[in-house]
Amino acid sequence: MSLHVELTGYPGPDAESGVPFEADPRSLWRVSQHPVPLQLSDVPTRAKTGFRGGKKAGQKALAARSELLAELQELLWAHVLAAPESERQAVVEAIAERASADDDAEESRRSQLFPSKVEKAIEGIERGPRLLLVLQGMDASGKGGTVSSVVGAMDPLGVSVAAFGKPTPAQLRRHYLERIIARLPSPGHVGVFDRSHYEDVLVPAVAGTHSEDVLAERVETLQMFERELVRRGFVIVKVMLHISAEEQLERLLARLDRPHKQWKYDPSDADARAEFATFQTVYASLIEATDTDYAPWHVVGADRKWYSRLAVQELLIAALGDLNLTWPAADYDVEQERRRLMQA
Repeated sequence: MSLHVELTGYPGPDAESGVPFEADPRSLWRVSQHPVPLQLSDVPTRAKTGFRGGKKAGQKALAARSELLAELQELLWAHVLAAPESERQAVVEAIAERASADDDAEESRRSQLFPSKVEKAIEGIERGPRLLLVLQGMDASGKGGTVSSVVGAMDPLGVSVAAFGKPTPAQLRRHYLERIIARLPSPGHVGVFDRSHYEDVLVPAVAGTHSEDVLAERVETLQMFERELVRRGFVIVKVMLHISAEEQLERLLARLDRPHKQWKYDPSDADARAEFATFQTVYASLIEATDTDYAPWHVVGADRKWYSRLAVQELLIAALGDLNLTWPAADYDVEQERRRLMQA
């Protein structure tokens, strides 16, 4: 049986397929559609791009599509666990083809950017298909809610979630990618980074603690890092939840107004908010520099929580559907086992 693992598994936007958006979600929020240089101020935060319905319709669609997302995640796990080795290898090779071929120049540059410990850790990553969702966004942009509402619909045994905050003193003594590699999802799993390796460029750039040369080197390192992940079977979906300054203020104040939400607030949130415009500028340049066909960036308006969650859900469905996997065939006689069960 031949597998088709190019962009063919995801159905088009029509009534029968149940796709809630009027256009392919893989292109609706792609950074590459915006003029260069990217200006986040020109990207709407409240528009319902590609969706005609209102909040109730969006929430209904989110619930309806949760079952499909869970099924696709189970299918991925079943493929890794039970598909013939030849089929598993075919899928990994097809995913790897999305990243450019290795060459001597890249090999040389990678040896300069990756310390031996990082290179060894990358080489030790098991090859196999898996999905990695990278969520970035300002404080209160809805990252945590997206994880619980969207990712929470999948089997928790097949999902891993990692939140990368301020590095610990021990982590600061190591290369910044080491803590990232340690939390990568295993083959067959869906991994979620609530903040990610991009924090190691974003925060220093805003704080002004690193030179432009160091930051440029880190950006190049992240590009090569993601390329290496894809070559090992990672399907990477990167999403920035794009919230307006007005909506962010409202949500942060709401946390202070509600005792059961005050634990989510940190005094540093006010410091970050004071640098809102700087964060937007750095985000724009960072996202634009690291948007690739093998690890694309999507900027999703996040002022409407229900809309951004629906968008992320559909991006995950599309990414898993792209693989066009099939359920592994039984390696036993089904009818014989049925008779044995009836006789037991």
